[in-house]
Order: sequence, then structure tokens, then C-alpha cells
Amino acid sequence: MRITIVSALWLIGSCWIAGAWSEESAPEQASVRFDKHVREDLFAGFSGNREAMERALRFCEETLSREPRHAEAMVWRGAGRVFMAGQAFQEGRQQDGFQLWFTGLMDLDTAVGLRPDDVSVRIPRAAVLVPAARNAPANLRGPLLDKALADLQKIQELQKDQLDQLSEHSYGELKMGLADVYRQMGRIEDSQEQLRLITKRLPDTEYAERAGRWLLASNEAKLQHSCIGCHEPAQ
Repeated sequence: MRITIVSALWLIGSCWIAGAWSEESAPEQASVRFDKHVREDLFAGFSGNREAMERALRFCEETLSREPRHAEAMVWRGAGRVFMAGQAFQEGRQQDGFQLWFTGLMDLDTAVGLRPDDVSVRIPRAAVLVPAARNAPANLRGPLLDKALADLQKIQELQKDQLDQLSEHSYGELKMGLADVYRQMGRIEDSQEQLRLITKRLPDTEYAERAGRWLLASNEAKLQHSCIGCHEPAQ
């Protein structure tokens, strides 16, 4: 098995994590969001800075040594491990890759099991699984997409009363994420429904422009979404 995870795709997910995780959905007891302690180092690690990645993972490990059930530390550690698995496979270190891949996925799933109704846990897992599924072998793609879809649907459910108040970025990334997952699953009609909601809710925006292009694309088109306004433009 060879799992290739492109750095740009990680930046897509990381931007969405930063934007879609609203202050309103933060746990009231959290004076400082956990992700702010590790996010910048992890993003630098996703771009190739191994020292920053090690520093972020060390912070997660130290947190988990004090609080073994700290879901956010676990989900971010999982994100780092899955990314490092992709690097290991690319470098031909298959055994390391498998160990990082499976322990990373275990972290992601355990974290969601601990805090299933927390968007600060659901968003990182979804952001990891969407690009991972796109680049995974066919026999692994379905289960990864199922989990990513469950995360996105739960995120939407948790914010259903505030969907109209979400920022352009948060709403656009959520709906484009759903459209992307549905398309990967072959559920084209469901994907197009999300795209139509974007054009209705966000007219005259880059999201509406991209959604319109996706609606016109053939079912076979290999489209993938990247964060609008922060990183490289996608198809």
C-alpha cells in the first residue's frame, strides 16, 4: 500500500480547521483553544518543517500524559501521525508508514469517540480524512469517506441553528467539503445539492463561482476543493 498525501491538501484542511471552528462553538470552560497551541507548528510541519511537527506532537504528548482522555490533543496527534505516514510511504519506509497510519487513525477515531459532539474534534478529523481518502487505495477509500461524511454532517447538525449566521468562509468550506465528499463517493446528486445551496446562500462570491463550475462539470471530472482565500486555487 502506498498512501500519498500532498502538502497542499493538508493546507486546505488546516485552513478550514482555523476558519470553520467558530468561537461560538468553543467549550465555555476553555480560556484558550487547544488548537492555538499546536496549529501553527502543525501547519509548518505539513509544509515540510519536521522540527515544528515534532514540537507540536511533543506538546500533544505532554498534554496526553497529564490528561489521557484529552480529545483535542489526541485528534491533533492523529493528524500529525497520518501526515507522517504519508511521508514514510513516499520515502519507502513501509513499516514506519503502516505504524503511523494505523496509530494516527486510532487517535482520530478515539478522539471523536470521546467528544462526538465537539466541532473542535470533528473538524480536524474530517480535514484529515478527506485528502487521505482521495489518495488512499480503493479498498480503504470507502471507510475513510464514510467517517469524513459523518463528521461533516455532525458539524452541520451542531451548527444547524446558526447556519445562516456563519461567515462566508465557514459556510462555504463546510458545504464545499460536503460536495467534495459526496462527489468522491459517487453521490453526484447529493454533491450538486450542496453546490446549489452555495450559489443561493453566497451569490457573487468565489464560492458561488466554484460551485457553478462544479455543477457544469461532467460526473467523471476529477475535482477537488482547496480553501478559497488562503491557498492555491483548485479546479
